Amino acid sequence: MTRMPGKSISCLIVDDEPAASAALENLLKECPEVRILDIINDPVKAVEAVLDKKPDLLFLDIQMPGKSGFEIAKELHDAGNPPPIIFVTGFDNYAIAAIRHAAFDFLVKPVQAAELEHALERFRNALPKHDPVDQIRKLVERTLSRPRIKISAAGGFTLINTDDIVYIRADWNYSELFFGGEKSALATMNIGAIMETLPESSFFRISRSLIINVNYLTKVSRRKREAILVKDGQEYRFPIPLLNIRKLERFLE
Repeated sequence: MTRMPGKSISCLIVDDEPAASAALENLLKECPEVRILDIINDPVKAVEAVLDKKPDLLFLDIQMPGKSGFEIAKELHDAGNPPPIIFVTGFDNYAIAAIRHAAFDFLVKPVQAAELEHALERFRNALPKHDPVDQIRKLVERTLSRPRIKISAAGGFTLINTDDIVYIRADWNYSELFFGGEKSALATMNIGAIMETLPESSFFRISRSLIINVNYLTKVSRRKREAILVKDGQEYRFPIPLLNIRKLERFLE
């Protein structure tokens, strides 16, 4: 990497993959102006480490178990005075679009030396006008305001906005997510595993094989033992046991 003269840059790396964080560390060591304060592989410990060490720059992975990079950014925002952030991500069109919308910088894995050098140059040039508070506000508006889940699919995984899901039907060890109209997605996960990833306030399992989004629920008939959902003028009717009708009533209170 080209040597970059100038003021020292202290940085912190947050990535749940030790191999990825080690690779980034090796690239950063090629730049004498960069001083690595710490490497955090547990995202749960990231906010405390950033607040304690106060880095000039934070390299932050996005997709991490337990807490995403976007969630960490929001917590740093809420704690006050967040550092400038360069997000590090696998190729994800949705995440990159959100990052660009909020004017954050990002690096795509595997990180290349030339791209890292350019990112550090942009960081130096942007310092006088940097406003991480406004950036994180825009990022939250684009991402965390619409909860997403990651579902395993054949050949990889899919990120889905939970607001778009009308219902989920079990299909043996698979599950099919329905979004209205003819749109659906098949997950290589059983319905119980998917239920654990959903926002608790919006989804209810009305039977062993069916989860509904209660935001689309319009009517429940005790006599017919039936739940009725409506999205975009299209109606969906599902049988629901009487016991689960009572549980659903309590759930909605």
